Amino acid sequence: MDREQLRKRTHPLRPSNLGIALGGLAVLAACWQQTGMSVSDILAGSGNMLEYVRGNPNIADSGFFPPNLAPVPLGRYLMAMLETVEMALLALVLSVLIAFPLSFFASRNTLEIIFPGRSPFWRGLRSAIYGMVNLFANMTRSINEIIWALLFVSAVGLGPMPGILALGLHTSGVLIKLFAEGIEGVSREPIEALAATGAASPKIIRYAVIPQITPYLVSMSLYRLESDLRSATILGFTGAGGVGMLLFDKLRSYENRDVTTILILIVLTVALIDRVSAWIRSRAS
Repeated sequence: MDREQLRKRTHPLRPSNLGIALGGLAVLAACWQQTGMSVSDILAGSGNMLEYVRGNPNIADSGFFPPNLAPVPLGRYLMAMLETVEMALLALVLSVLIAFPLSFFASRNTLEIIFPGRSPFWRGLRSAIYGMVNLFANMTRSINEIIWALLFVSAVGLGPMPGILALGLHTSGVLIKLFAEGIEGVSREPIEALAATGAASPKIIRYAVIPQITPYLVSMSLYRLESDLRSATILGFTGAGGVGMLLFDKLRSYENRDVTTILILIVLTVALIDRVSAWIRSRAS
């Protein structure tokens, strides 16, 4: 390929790129129109939002500010926030225990290491296992955590347990997908070098695959911890424990100053978890 052909193929305004861009804009325009999005409505309704935040001047404590920092309710909210963090941590451990082993069966390259046969039987076995594991991952992550929480609340009752199970099951599907993508992106050279020595499949995975993906697995797991923490605050709306139950109760009773206090605690906790996660990721990389 000469320089002129390379320039044409990499030019940002070549016809194929323009076609993709125009097609994308057409899809966005259709979505905007069919969903009824309107900038003017947002601007016109912004005053209502401010009035809602300020509260009704004729009703005491109907506004969101200042937050309620009285010691008794604040201590209660802190304990509920701690319970939410515990839910997210336990859900993460549960999801990793499920996702880590299954992700090796959701990756074509490690399936070939575990089941290396070339006959139609082994190819069919690999395809069947790959399909079943990915079907499980798609199902668990496609169903929202709130739906899982409602199912588990009906099974085990109110409290943190259904929230932990719901988050753990949903997150396991997400992590299977993420872990499998990381595994499929590993370098082939260490795998081929160990295979050439006659090493068995477990040793190849242990010494050639896992060391390559460990920083990626840690990073994705910590990201899901942050996501699960945010989700756990909403699962309380279903009766699945944590600070979300208190948040839902305060919203229903229009105790908006307490709502602000809880929201501040959630934001500060998520920010703290984010900082701790960043430190752990830097140590793992």
